[in-house]
Amino acid sequence: MARADSERRSASVVGTAIQVVILLLLLGILASVVMVLFVMSSVVKVPNQVGAGVAAQAGRALSDAQQALQSATDATHPPIGVTPDTEFSALALWHVGDGLPGGTDYVLTVQSIKRRDGADSPDTGLYAVLHAELRQPRQTRILGQVVRTDSDPHDYAAYKGEVFRIGHVVYRVNWISQDERALAAGVVRRPDAVTQSLKFEYD
Repeated sequence: MARADSERRSASVVGTAIQVVILLLLLGILASVVMVLFVMSSVVKVPNQVGAGVAAQAGRALSDAQQALQSATDATHPPIGVTPDTEFSALALWHVGDGLPGGTDYVLTVQSIKRRDGADSPDTGLYAVLHAELRQPRQTRILGQVVRTDSDPHDYAAYKGEVFRIGHVVYRVNWISQDERALAAGVVRRPDAVTQSLKFEYD
């Protein structure tokens, strides 16, 4: 009798051990499936980023290889990746107090060079104040007496890279210096080709 009970207990222990092993195997399989699903979801979420990064690297490598090949086979080939700048026929230099040439009805002068606080870049840190007013102020008369004079003054803040027109000449601000109290502007060689918005224009 005792021997039969002992055999039943042994069989029960073996059965429990087998169940535990099977449970652990199932848990391992479940964990593996969850891990695979997690990895697949991560890959699905970022294919565009990965693809864009790979494409960009491939494009740069191809461009470098093309430039190296051209440099080796043709010493006079045009540069790659260089954006042509605006073509100037002359460079004008004006100091504070100087008048700008041209203008039929209005006179323009460099009034001051000022610094802008909290600018994002050196190019937006300085600007030139250009003052415009009528050559001949408008007069309002009553019974022959001048009761009002209006020179129609305007002040413009001109930054590096901005474009303006005086008469038939289009200028593009090339640099501004507070130390020299001056600015330089290039005379655009082909005014008709300018697509940038004008800061101001006077005939």
